[in-house]
Amino acid sequence: MKNKLLKKTMKNAYIENVMMWIVIFTSFVWMFFFVIDYASIVRVNDNMNAMADYSANRIAREGSSIRSDANFLQNLNDMSVKTVANIEEDDIVCSTDENGAFQVIFEVETTNNDYKFYDAGKLISKRVVFNDTGTSDTISCKLTITLSQ
Repeated sequence: MKNKLLKKTMKNAYIENVMMWIVIFTSFVWMFFFVIDYASIVRVNDNMNAMADYSANRIAREGSSIRSDANFLQNLNDMSVKTVANIEEDDIVCSTDENGAFQVIFEVETTNNDYKFYDAGKLISKRVVFNDTGTSDTISCKLTITLSQ
């Protein structure tokens, strides 16, 4: 009698043990994909910050006409990570406001965001620098990039 009771208790323990390991394994898999996804977001956002810094400084020194320069576009493409699609001249839109603020505002944003754990929509990076071109205008530019995951 005691032996039968012990076997029945052991069966329940095996089932509980298997269930516990399934839960632990599922949690580790979820954490693995969360960390991978978060690392991708941080890497793309860091890259967008670098592109915004570079672009804002170049436009502040050389004016908004630099956006059509092949060397400028090539430098942006060279610094972008491989998940960013090729940057073309049409991806950068600039406007000028004659408000006397002496600033260049450069914004980089994504058009698509397929990250599983980031549901805020777009990733955005923005830089504001002093306008060195000698005009008191505010130059606002926006670079829209496409992510290809």
